[in-house]
Amino acid sequence: MNDDFYVLNEISTLRRDWSSARTQDYIRSLPFWAAPISMTQKFGGLQNRMYFVSDGDGKRYAVRCGFDQYRTRQTSVANCTLAAWKLGLGPRLRYAEPNLIVTDFIDGPKMQADQLREPKMMAHVIERMKIMHGGSDAVEETISYWWPFHTVRRYLNSMEAGKAATNFQPSEWLQDVAFFREVTHRLERAIGPYTPVFTHNDLAYVNMIFNSKHEACFIDWDGGGFGHPMWDLAEMLMWLESDEAMDRYALTCYCGAVGESRMSALLHEHRALKMMASLRLVTECMENALDPYFYLAPEEYAQSMNEFFPGQSAQLRGLIDLLRPTFDRYWQQHGADYTMERAI
Repeated sequence: MNDDFYVLNEISTLRRDWSSARTQDYIRSLPFWAAPISMTQKFGGLQNRMYFVSDGDGKRYAVRCGFDQYRTRQTSVANCTLAAWKLGLGPRLRYAEPNLIVTDFIDGPKMQADQLREPKMMAHVIERMKIMHGGSDAVEETISYWWPFHTVRRYLNSMEAGKAATNFQPSEWLQDVAFFREVTHRLERAIGPYTPVFTHNDLAYVNMIFNSKHEACFIDWDGGGFGHPMWDLAEMLMWLESDEAMDRYALTCYCGAVGESRMSALLHEHRALKMMASLRLVTECMENALDPYFYLAPEEYAQSMNEFFPGQSAQLRGLIDLLRPTFDRYWQQHGADYTMERAI
C-alpha cells in the first residue's frame, strides 16, 4: 500500500452472515494491497472481528469489521478513528467502507493496569485524554452522541421485551430491571450542565497502546462520539478499581488544583459516572445475551472471552459474574449519596 493511500468507500459489501473465512477472502480481494497478504484473526472483541494483515511490501495493518449494534454506529467508528489520527492519538486510517476499516498497525506494547496506576503514567494518559477532549474540530463528519444513561435505559427496555433471536423471551435478569432503572435515574440527576466534547467512551487500559514515541494512543473507537468530558476519566478509573486517593489525583491532573468544596463536588459527579460505567457494562452484557451471536460465531466468542477473561465461562454469564460484583460494591459504598433530586 502506498504511504499516502487513503480512500473512503460508500459502497457496503461485507455481510453480517459471512463466516470469518469468507470475510478474510473479501479482505484479501481488496485492490489496494501491494501483493498477496498474510492475515491472522485477533480475538478479544465481543462485537467485531479484528484481523492483522502483513502486506507484500512488509507493512502491517489492522482490519476491523463490525455492524451497527447496541451503541455502536459504524460510520461514527470510522470518523472517530480518523479524528483520533489527526490529533496524534491513534493509528492512521487508510481505508473505510460501511462495516470495515483499515488502519496502520501500531507495533508497540499495550498498556497494563498496574502501569496505568502509576502516577506518572496516569498523568501522561490524562494529558493525552485532554488533547482528545479539546480536539472536537478534528471531527469532520457526523459522529454519535454518547449519553450512557439513555443507552442503559434502552438495554433495560430490551431486557423486558426480549429479542427475535431468542423468541422474545425476557432476560433471565428481568428481576433486576426495576432496580437498575432507578439507579440510572438517580445517578443521572447527579450530573450538572456540561459542554459535550470528543470522547472515546470505552477508555479501558486494554484500549491503550504505545506508539514509537512511547506516547499512549487510543484504539477501538466503537463507542466514540461527543459526550461528557469526565466520562472517559471515570470509566478508565472504574477499570482500575481506583480508591478515593487515586480518584482525587486523577481529578487534580485533569482539572488542576481546586479547593476542597470544589473537589467534593467533582468527586460526587465522578462517582456517579464511575458507577454508571460499571452498570453500563453489566447491562450491555445482559442485553447481549438476548442475541449473543449477532455477528460472531460461538467459537469466536469463546476465544475472545478466553483472551481477556481467562478462567471465566466462555458464555456471557461468565463476564456478568465477573463485572456485577464491582457495581454492587460501588453502589453499597456510595448509592445512598444519590437521590432523585437533580443537581444544580
